[in-house]
Amino acid sequence: MTALSSLPENPDRPKDPAFDRKAESYETHAFVQKDAASWLAEWLPATTCHARCLELGAGTGLFSRHLKDRFTKVEISDLAGEMIDLCKQRMPDFDYSQRDAWNAQADSGTWDFVVSSSLLQWSRNPVDCLQHWKALLKPGGRILSGFFVDPTLPEMTAILDGKNPIDWRSPGQWERYAKKAGLDVQRLESQTHRYHYESALHFWKSLHGTGATVSQRMTPSQMMRLLRDYEAKYRNESGVYATWTFCRMELSL
Repeated sequence: MTALSSLPENPDRPKDPAFDRKAESYETHAFVQKDAASWLAEWLPATTCHARCLELGAGTGLFSRHLKDRFTKVEISDLAGEMIDLCKQRMPDFDYSQRDAWNAQADSGTWDFVVSSSLLQWSRNPVDCLQHWKALLKPGGRILSGFFVDPTLPEMTAILDGKNPIDWRSPGQWERYAKKAGLDVQRLESQTHRYHYESALHFWKSLHGTGATVSQRMTPSQMMRLLRDYEAKYRNESGVYATWTFCRMELSL
């Protein structure tokens, strides 16, 4: 099946050319990620604070734009170079770097805030990842992250006879990961939303438009059957629908 949303087929590899190629089309399709970023931004400081903020996995900057005038220093980072180039064009006042969010960074103990949106759910090793992010913080620092949790895309799971293409974790699992990483959970919330699409084909194209890759080959007839079944089971008066559950989490040392 597919690795959904902004997930490269193997998120541990150092570069994903397919995700780079989606840089221009990403925001056309990423309305779910845009909404998740806006919801996470509600937890940012209300006014400018004297603090240094590092964003990991910024993509084209859906969350980055909310960081303007919130901190005295902001650095935007992503592994995909073309995504960073787009951010630079749109928001030239920030600092930029190319970073692999899953691995240890060289500038430990230098950031007041480490933030990310629509990224953390793709980590293969959540505890290790959170420990790497924890190491970036100054004393008193915070991690602010928004991500997708179970139940997300349950319709796809049902169509595939319970074979979930993504190992979505629950909010409770993320709370346990954070505590195991040695972090205190200051607050954690989740919200479930239903999004409508013109057709099952438009839904599928929307997923791929944000950089999805197919990790299991399908024949044309298999794909047609999947789209037909989705259309038949998950259409209402507003169109074909898909369910997404957002989670936001604030952590501290």
